[in-house]
Amino acid sequence: MKDDSVEHIDHFDIMIVGAGPAGISTWLHLKKFAPELADHTLLIDKAVFPRGKLCAGGFGTWGEDVLNQLDIALDIPSLFVSDVEFRFRDQIWVFHSPNPFRMVQRADFDMVLVDSAIKRGMVFHENEQFIRVERVQDTLVVMTSQGKYRVKALVGADGSLSRVRRAMMRPYQTCLAPTIQVSAPVEPSYDTEFACKKMLIDFSSVEKNLQGYTWHFPVLHDGAPFMNHGIVNFRLFPDRPRGDMKKIFHRELQTRHIAIPPGAWSSHPIRWYSDDVPIAGPNVILAGDAAGIEPALGGGIHMALSYGEVAARELIQAFQNQNFLFRQYKKALMSNYLGQDIREFIDLAHKIYGGEENPLKQVREFLTNRLMRNKLRSLLLSQKNIS
Repeated sequence: MKDDSVEHIDHFDIMIVGAGPAGISTWLHLKKFAPELADHTLLIDKAVFPRGKLCAGGFGTWGEDVLNQLDIALDIPSLFVSDVEFRFRDQIWVFHSPNPFRMVQRADFDMVLVDSAIKRGMVFHENEQFIRVERVQDTLVVMTSQGKYRVKALVGADGSLSRVRRAMMRPYQTCLAPTIQVSAPVEPSYDTEFACKKMLIDFSSVEKNLQGYTWHFPVLHDGAPFMNHGIVNFRLFPDRPRGDMKKIFHRELQTRHIAIPPGAWSSHPIRWYSDDVPIAGPNVILAGDAAGIEPALGGGIHMALSYGEVAARELIQAFQNQNFLFRQYKKALMSNYLGQDIREFIDLAHKIYGGEENPLKQVREFLTNRLMRNKLRSLLLSQKNIS
C-alpha cells in the first residue's frame, strides 16, 4: 500500500536550469561526449517556448562554428551584416568582417536549439521555475514550481539574474551592467544602417561618464525591417561618476525622431565576468550570462554557446571522478579559448572605459590585430591540413 506521507522525489544526475543558448549547448555537448549522462539530465525553464527574449540577436562565425560542431542547422529568418561602424565624437572607423554577423530573432533561434535537443532525447520541462535548493549529504534536493528533484550536479544557465546563483552563492551586484533597449520600424531618413547592412556602436558618451556605449542595430521582426536601439553601462570603475543613462538614451532617440516614451523602454542587465566572482561551488556550476560575458562590447550568444562545451566537459569529468566540488571549473574556463577571449576583452574594456585612452583608437587596434591573428591562424591550419 502506498504511503502518501512520503513525498515523491525524482532522481536525475544533472539538472540544468535555463533553456537559452548556454543551457541547451551544455546538454547538446553532454549528448555528444557522454550520451548516457545526457540521458539522465533534466533541463527546466520557467518560460513556455517559443518565448521572446530581450536581445538584439547578433552573433558571428564563432557561434556558427559551435552550431556546426553540434550539427545544428539554423534555417530561420536572418539578416546578415558585414560592417560595424564605431564612433567617438566626430571620428568614425568601420570594421569590415570577412564573415558576416547573423542577426536573428531570439524566439526563433532558441526554439531551433530546444527542438534539436528534444529530438535527440532531452528531458525538458518548460513552465517550471527553479525555487530553491537544499544540500543533503553529497547531493542537492532542488525544489521547483512543479516538483522536487535529487541531483548530483546543478547547472545555472538562467541568465544574468540567475536564481541558481542567488541560491548557491552570495550576490555580486557590481558585475551587472544595466541596459536600455527599444525596437522601432526602420525610418530610412535616419536609420541608414539597415540599408547599408551595418551595426553602429557609439562611444561618444564615454565623455558623459558612461562606461559603455549606445548602439543601433538592424534587425528583422517577423520579416519586417526594424532597428534595435540601445545603451549599456558596464561600470567597470564603480567609484567614478555615473553617467545618466536615461538622459543620454533619450537624446539619442531624439536624434532619430523616435518618440517612444521611457515607460515603453525595456531594460535588463548584462552580467560581466570577473575573477573576483565565483562561478562554481560544491555540486553547482554557472554557464553563459549567469557566469558572465565580456565587458567591452558585451558579446553574448557565441560565448553562451561556448560555455556549454566547457560546462559539459567539467560535468563529465566530475562524474568520472565522482568529485563534484568543481574547484577546477574556473581554471578550465580560463584555459579554454572562451576564457582567453574574455580576458582579452576585459583588458580592452579597461582601456576603453578607463578615461585615459581614445576608445576608438583602442577598438581599432584591438580588432585589427585580432583579425590579423585569425587570418594567420587560418593560414597555418590550412597549411597543416595540406601537409
